[in-house]
Amino acid sequence: MNRKTPHQITRCSICPHTGEACHIGFELARKLCQSISAGGDMISDDFEITGHIELVGCMRPCTAAFHATKKACHMFGDVIEGADVDALLLDTSAAAAITLEQGGMPMM
Repeated sequence: MNRKTPHQITRCSICPHTGEACHIGFELARKLCQSISAGGDMISDDFEITGHIELVGCMRPCTAAFHATKKACHMFGDVIEGADVDALLLDTSAAAAITLEQGGMPMM
């Protein structure tokens, strides 16, 4: 079931191993967006969450970094542990823009 969220854009980095947007990372970003939306007015406009996680379930595990606010979620896969998320947010060269309202994820 696809629910519209107030988030405009979710970015998932392109996997250097598959050449496609990271499906597992995208799913995590989607769930973060849904959780933030479910919080409604209890979540302040300046809310943000940033962290690192190990993604598994693909051809090999990798470390990812994420950043989510009330407006957008960003996921960057195959980063070094402890990568500077602010620097990743500035570099969008390898990012695929995904509009959640489209209800899907483009293949790159």
